[in-house]
Amino acid sequence: MIQVDFTDDGNAVCLRVTGHSCLADKGSDIVCSAVSALIQTFAGGVESELQAALSGHLDSGDCNIRVQVDESHKQALRAIFKVFKFGFRKIASSYPEQVKLN
Repeated sequence: MIQVDFTDDGNAVCLRVTGHSCLADKGSDIVCSAVSALIQTFAGGVESELQAALSGHLDSGDCNIRVQVDESHKQALRAIFKVFKFGFRKIASSYPEQVKLN
């Protein structure tokens, strides 16, 4: 199962994702692919478009990232984070046995 935790402490947004869905073999699992695509898009997007400072790690089955931006980009970061969480909610509602949001 994939466990997902979102945190917004006012200064930064944090994402922790652990596990695998085990719905299919490695390389063929659409749930893992969808989760990976969301994470890569979010992390790369905020880094390139908002000049965000990312810390943490992004490994297969284990992602823990913290995203900070300067004051002028905080509103945009929160909007992007909302859309990102929406994507995870949609995946979790379609695959509740594979994805759990905390």
